[in-house]
Amino acid sequence: MQAMKFRVVNVKCDGCAANIRDGLGNVEGVSQVSVDVASGDVEVHGDTLARGVLIARLAELGYPPSSS
Repeated sequence: MQAMKFRVVNVKCDGCAANIRDGLGNVEGVSQVSVDVASGDVEVHGDTLARGVLIARLAELGYPPSSS
């Protein structure tokens, strides 16, 4: 199993976290998504994760990863 971690912007509440979990949960290969609202950290676990696909999906959802 693989794990990837992203720091995203615009996460302000539990509703935002739920949107991220639901949106990434539909990506092929993803088995678990955890979101820390306070830090903006998103951790994704799965068997076949494609970093570019996850970054694009986060951006589509309105939570792009920060570049810093």
